[in-house]
Amino acid sequence: MKHLFPFLFLLCLVIGACDSYDDFTTDPSSVLSFSASTVAFDTVITAEGSSTRTLLVHNKGGKGLRILSVEFEKGSESPFRANVDGWFLEDGRGTDFEVRTQDSIFVRLECTLPDTDKDETTTYEDRLLFHLESGVTQSVSVTAIGMDVYRWTDVTLTEDQTLEAKRPILVEGSLTVSEDVTFTIKAGTRIFFRDNGSLVVRGTLHIEGEEGKPVVLRGDRTDRLLWYMPYDNMPDRWNGVVLADGSKDHKIEWMDLHSSRWGIRAENTDLTMESSKLHNMSGDDAETSCGMFLKNCDFTANNVCISNAMGHGLYLLGGKASLTHCTMAQYLLIGSGSKGMALFLANKEGDTDYYIDSYTFSRCLVMGYGDDVI
Repeated sequence: MKHLFPFLFLLCLVIGACDSYDDFTTDPSSVLSFSASTVAFDTVITAEGSSTRTLLVHNKGGKGLRILSVEFEKGSESPFRANVDGWFLEDGRGTDFEVRTQDSIFVRLECTLPDTDKDETTTYEDRLLFHLESGVTQSVSVTAIGMDVYRWTDVTLTEDQTLEAKRPILVEGSLTVSEDVTFTIKAGTRIFFRDNGSLVVRGTLHIEGEEGKPVVLRGDRTDRLLWYMPYDNMPDRWNGVVLADGSKDHKIEWMDLHSSRWGIRAENTDLTMESSKLHNMSGDDAETSCGMFLKNCDFTANNVCISNAMGHGLYLLGGKASLTHCTMAQYLLIGSGSKGMALFLANKEGDTDYYIDSYTFSRCLVMGYGDDVI
């Protein structure tokens, strides 16, 4: 009999614990707490689904709470979507949820913003309402900024064109400039490339950015990999620029090219570059992931920065180059294996020799993690 009392004591504790866990309250003072008062999306390209945001809903009280319904204030008209504790809110509303004592549920949120055909961005706001069994209603704000774009898919320019756009150009596939065609990009223009997007120039490229209004060439991801890491700061988001053999008379001023697999590849052409930067290039291998790879080119640069490439920063193979007030820096952290040099000069590729006319570097900085980066 004496062995029965400890068993009964433990049984009472278990039953008491179960009763407490299964107990719910309608006390208006018992409310939910949230991991954030506002769920804010990064700038979202309109008519395309956003990345997912997560909201944690906590019950820190001593008894469970029943949620009669969760709904968007704007109902089915809301541009936002939510999945609450594994259940999608049809038409922006769902019913009968529970949060046990000292427990939490997940809310996953997404949005698809309408295309408004405007050059300016548009702000969207709504509230996610939690109606408790006690009669208390709590809310979390949800916001997003919509950005309209012009969409180009595998475009080939067959006549001279000047591009000046207040909203971004979103390129799917390649943007190709045909032979004997001049493509001029004016100050402030932004071109976003999809994953395998490229700018291929067989004619002539003129980039005419200005101080404070650069021409931006970048990937299309506007969200974040981590809260502190925008995709726009990461390499390998799109391919890069190719100045093809036989193209000519390229002039680039105030360009910002970043987050690509390579920066600029050019062969047997001439290029003048002023006040521009190429940053964060990383692809499948170091040989093809250079900031600039110029084969047998005539290259003149002033106030240009080439930084962080998985391959070489500036790779000159034969030809002629004159650089003044330029920076070549190699501090790339992302990617595995050995990285290239900040500056790499060569007169031979495989069994092929390339004649070097002259290389001149005046008041330039060459730096990186290595003991020797040239």
